[in-house]
Amino acid sequence: MGEKKKFKRNLPALLLFLIVVQIFAVFLTYKLIDFGIEVPPYAPFGNATVEQAVLNALTLLIPVVVLTLLFIVFLKIFGINFFKAVIMFLSISIVFLLNSVYAYAILANYISSLSATILSYSLTAVLVAIVVYSFIKYNPWLSNLLTLIIASEVGSLFAITLSPPTLFVIPIAFLLYDIYAVFFGPLKIFVKEFRKGERVKKIKKERERKGLNLGVLIANVGGFSIGSGDLFFYSLLVSAAFVLGGIFSTLFVMLAVNIGILINLLLLVKYETMLPGLPIPLALGLITLLFFWYI
Repeated sequence: MGEKKKFKRNLPALLLFLIVVQIFAVFLTYKLIDFGIEVPPYAPFGNATVEQAVLNALTLLIPVVVLTLLFIVFLKIFGINFFKAVIMFLSISIVFLLNSVYAYAILANYISSLSATILSYSLTAVLVAIVVYSFIKYNPWLSNLLTLIIASEVGSLFAITLSPPTLFVIPIAFLLYDIYAVFFGPLKIFVKEFRKGERVKKIKKERERKGLNLGVLIANVGGFSIGSGDLFFYSLLVSAAFVLGGIFSTLFVMLAVNIGILINLLLLVKYETMLPGLPIPLALGLITLLFFWYI
């Protein structure tokens, strides 16, 4: 009963966070389109057939699998402190690369090129400082803010650079992999190893109170931990709906995705075990997106 009360109490904050991520991604997508910022299409194997789309999806899926396996190796061999140092470096790199480009691309439409460059790097420096601070003295609010920004930026970027059929195949590939990774594969092992590295009672209590400290790779909201990969795909589908069909289809796809997230959370509370965050929300979102795409 206690878990159900906690779930009901924290659910509004979690759903609000998820909706803000998706809305911010749509806003960034609108700005990229409105300013006429050219983003090269992602289709290394072409995009004329489903077979080509599958190959395109594999070029993204394989690096993710390899990176997850490397994380497990780092945890097993070097321990949790070295692993967190690697995560901090990765978080700083992601924040620096994405925000400096995004900030300049948007600011350059309002101010001079030199001013946009200075301001974009200044804003990025502030965000990098927040990343470092959030690792030294963990603050879930600051960490969640960074995760929100990064997931929205990547989601909006891929919504523009991807087009059907690759746009549809990539989420399908990742939702299938998510099922395997969580129940049988790398993610199950990774979480087990990470928790093993936090056996000290004080650290475990801190983790239970604030959530896992994995930089921009995870958001901790209302006692729930959500990977930035999940947030990215939620943002991608909603932003893609905006690109393909405008506001009307965006609202319906957003509704479908969030209904899927709610179903996932209800199952999480019921079974009290780690569940993949992609299959149900992406399946409902894709079905809705495909409906608006083909009608």
